[in-house]
Amino acid sequence: MAHVHLDECRAVVASLTRELAVVSVSGELDLYTAPRVRTGIHEAGVVGADRVIVDLSETSFIDSAALGVLVQETKRLEGRGQSLVLVTSDPRTMRVVELSGLNRVLRTYATLQDAIYGLVSEPDERAKTAR
Repeated sequence: MAHVHLDECRAVVASLTRELAVVSVSGELDLYTAPRVRTGIHEAGVVGADRVIVDLSETSFIDSAALGVLVQETKRLEGRGQSLVLVTSDPRTMRVVELSGLNRVLRTYATLQDAIYGLVSEPDERAKTAR
């Protein structure tokens, strides 16, 4: 049986500052729609952001394949001295992240405001060690 998307997935990229971009994701995030999020994260990098927030607040569903893409992108950005964090307060998403052990890789914040504050106020250790 073919997978029918009742809830279309969208990923919209917005620059907040020169270094900070948000990829706002809405709808169902799964194996079939995760590439849109990956594209959004790449677009954020193209505009020059070295800190990317993936906002999952409007996501109705997320599966392990989509989380795998987020882990890959987090590691790719961290390998360049950049960072990616997630915004979600959905207990189901948080549970999947914790049970899979991905909370060791994925940093999550409950709100977009918390994520912005966390990224803007963190000392940029990676920049110091890169010199």
